[in-house]
Amino acid sequence: MYNDPIFARIEALFDVGSLRECRVLIAGCGSGGGNVALQLVMSGICKLTLVDADKLEPENVIRHVCGRRYLGQAKVDALADVLLDRNPAAEIKRYNVDLMNWAELSEQIHRHSLVVLATDNEPTRYKINELCVEHRVPFAIGRVFTRGIGGEVYVYRPGESGCLACLESTLERTPYRDGVKEIDLVSEEEREKMYGMEIPEIKDSPGLNVDISFITSFHTRFALDALARGLPERPKFLPPIEHNYLVWGNRPIPPFKKHFEIQRAFVHPQSACLICGKGAAG
Repeated sequence: MYNDPIFARIEALFDVGSLRECRVLIAGCGSGGGNVALQLVMSGICKLTLVDADKLEPENVIRHVCGRRYLGQAKVDALADVLLDRNPAAEIKRYNVDLMNWAELSEQIHRHSLVVLATDNEPTRYKINELCVEHRVPFAIGRVFTRGIGGEVYVYRPGESGCLACLESTLERTPYRDGVKEIDLVSEEEREKMYGMEIPEIKDSPGLNVDISFITSFHTRFALDALARGLPERPKFLPPIEHNYLVWGNRPIPPFKKHFEIQRAFVHPQSACLICGKGAAG
């Protein structure tokens, strides 16, 4: 049993104690990563490492788990305070650094049970993807589409599923993401036409918090599943998730045809992948 009264109501339903020793690295502590981190702490995860170089700005608080009293603070410090308020027993390390220039990134990934990939740019995603493949560490990534019309979640399971490069290669041949884009992949002309706002304003405006919350819930669930796969015994009432990729539509805006539309798939390793397949160097 998990001897902490804050988990008393869920102990009989979910063996939170089984996750206590899992180590999770949160790469990106914005609205997505912050929400996933909070859900993980409330699921019994006690050992987290937070990595982000940004500070909490006024435009962040309408979607972030950290409120106005944290304005101006580093996101890793603000988020750590919120997490410790929910579970004072949590052990939280924080690094206010740029992931692309962090000399310890490879070593830190190697030390963790899982990486929650919640950055908002492709270079960091692919760098972490390569390091997770190298160290055989699973990662779960969540991404919100433009205007919060929906999003996607993917989990890399070493030795079982493809990496992020395999996912992108697979999606080129499927209709899963036809007509949807991440806000960072939209051209300047499209942003201006869509929002009538300056690029710095819209880059961090993917949708309402409720839109993001659907994606972060799926993201958290995939993360818990990935952690459970590494345990000697799975937590109670946490059956394995068969698929490793999910697309969710919040609203009936093309390519989605109805509210709360969902698509699932399993992405296998691609033999020609330059990261995890036979095409990889060495």
